[in-house]
Amino acid sequence: MPTSCAAWGCTTVRTIQTRSQGITFHKFPKEKQLRRQWEVAVKREDFSANERSMLCSQHFRPEDFDRTGQIVRLRDGTKPSVFSFPTHLKRKVPARTTQASRKAEASLVIDCSLQSLQVTEPSPTYLEHPYALPPSPTLLKTRLSEALARVESLEKEMRNSKAREWRAKKTVRCLLEDLRGKNLINEELHERLDLYSDLPLGLLSKQGHEYTKEQREFALTLHLHGPKAYSYLRESLHLHLPHPHTLQRWMISVDSKPGLNTMMLDMLRRKREEDPVKYGRVALMLDGMAIRKHVQYSPHSQKMTGFVDMGDGLNETDIATEALVFMVVGLQGHWKAPIAYYLTKSLTPDTQKVLLVHALEALHERGIRVMSLTMDGHASNVSMCNQLGCQLKANPCEPLKTFFPHPATGERVFVMMDACHMLKLARNMLQAYSPICSRTGLINWDYVVCLNDIQTKNGLHAANRVTEKHIQFDSQKMKVSLAAQTLSRSVAVALRTLRDLGYPRFTLSLATAEFIEMIDRLFDIMNSRNPRAKGFKAPLGSLNWTRSVELLSRGREYLISLVMKDGTPLHRSKRYFK
Repeated sequence: MPTSCAAWGCTTVRTIQTRSQGITFHKFPKEKQLRRQWEVAVKREDFSANERSMLCSQHFRPEDFDRTGQIVRLRDGTKPSVFSFPTHLKRKVPARTTQASRKAEASLVIDCSLQSLQVTEPSPTYLEHPYALPPSPTLLKTRLSEALARVESLEKEMRNSKAREWRAKKTVRCLLEDLRGKNLINEELHERLDLYSDLPLGLLSKQGHEYTKEQREFALTLHLHGPKAYSYLRESLHLHLPHPHTLQRWMISVDSKPGLNTMMLDMLRRKREEDPVKYGRVALMLDGMAIRKHVQYSPHSQKMTGFVDMGDGLNETDIATEALVFMVVGLQGHWKAPIAYYLTKSLTPDTQKVLLVHALEALHERGIRVMSLTMDGHASNVSMCNQLGCQLKANPCEPLKTFFPHPATGERVFVMMDACHMLKLARNMLQAYSPICSRTGLINWDYVVCLNDIQTKNGLHAANRVTEKHIQFDSQKMKVSLAAQTLSRSVAVALRTLRDLGYPRFTLSLATAEFIEMIDRLFDIMNSRNPRAKGFKAPLGSLNWTRSVELLSRGREYLISLVMKDGTPLHRSKRYFK
């Protein structure tokens, strides 16, 4: 038995002829609520749909169909809405109440009337009956489809415009507030990124586009100083920030040849112009670091790297064994920046002096004042300072000249030896030159060795951290912590305690304890950093100036009085410790 449409007054039957006309049949939905809405829509008295009940496609709007596949289907939630009911079954449409609505309705009627005049001759028909429609509704369907497509296009364009406006108004400033609220960036990083606060986030939401210079700088700064915040923006907020591998490639492409880093120096000049107090005065540091002999090809510079390179463009054949690095540190701000490095093999004091003068002049050209120079106690560094105008090899009984004139301005640049490096030299000197004679007795490294033996045997440490690695430190000479824990007040107290307890091996350990206590106090004064610290670790000020100067004077006299076992004053030894 052929299937017929269940709609009121519809006589369409499912045949080959109707199929060729594009008419399809659709079953009533299984969902009870939607099925009931279909049953009400057909307006048949006491009608209840069964499994075979169907409606033809003439009772649905064109946009209700999904024609993407081979089978024409209805979209989810679609309800029939096109029927040819008699007048008493039609829904009454309320009349237009406003003048604008009436004008819009009148213009629509006129437009439809003009269009119908162009298509066919007017006929006295009644629009509520199916037989009153024009012979071919194709033109009306085409116009309807075009109008619906136009509406959908305009709505999409409006949504895109609103999204573009929202992205344009949302800048990096909003992003920084969000990151600071989640404690992903600190105040210092917030100040760094505040330079890019006006950068629109919309520019970071486009995939496959080339990043601008500002976007690159923002991404590099955030990734280097706040990797957690960078991961949060990429993974949680789905911002199209560069991948960390891309950032590595950018960093490789930066010109980082040996010599003065003009990019870093120019950046410091801009910082100094923005904040003269924070970036106007610096301390210059230099240090030589041993590197492994290795030569490799650099794809960026297309040259072999690893040879001696002084930044002058000359082709050297010797393989570099050391890197001399220059770095500046802010005196009134928590920041530091490397400004130059050189690959060397054996650097003379004369050459090192020339490199230092170039660094001082480059900083002066950018308006940055160098107040002090910090380095380790190597013999070449001492000779370089003497060539600049210092007097560090003079008679220690007389005051030393620890400054030299600035090559560009003539201002005093004070020289300071790195306290951590000098502490390691003191530990090495004690181990190499024991016993050392002092006014109170012999200073001997063996007492520290005995202390470790007793603690290891008894399995208990006397409030100190001395272990076997502090005694056998040859493979870890560069570790400052080992030297600081060996020459600490706790070790001196342990030696005094064992002496007072009557241990025979510590009867003459008083001079060693005094030496360790003196070195520990001098190191605390020279290495003070925390403004809230107390005792000898407190920073120099009006409250502790007198006490600190007295201790420094006592320490100077004490170190000058030390004599080696052959009678040579300790300050005349090859190990510089002044």
